[in-house]
Amino acid sequence: MTERFIAEDRLPGGVSYGPAGANTSAWLLSISCDDERLEVEIPEKAMYELWVEVRGVPSPQSEFPDQNDRLVRQLVHAANGADEETLRDALEALGVRSP
Repeated sequence: MTERFIAEDRLPGGVSYGPAGANTSAWLLSISCDDERLEVEIPEKAMYELWVEVRGVPSPQSEFPDQNDRLVRQLVHAANGADEETLRDALEALGVRSP
């Protein structure tokens, strides 16, 4: 079963994350929704993968993203896991001279 919650649009505290505790390498993702708070404990490896993905994904600009926006997000996602040779090949294919 999937439940959908909408995070509060406020700073600070609408959405936050940090270490889950002193005796664990996990992280805690906390989301405030109306008068409730949702906390999700995420293992260190999964949190790192999430952080790497989010770090390279641009913020949504458009209320109605088009096909180009989706392709850019896919490209950034693929680049985050690629080795150096693949990145250089991709840059060359896009007409960018690699250093």
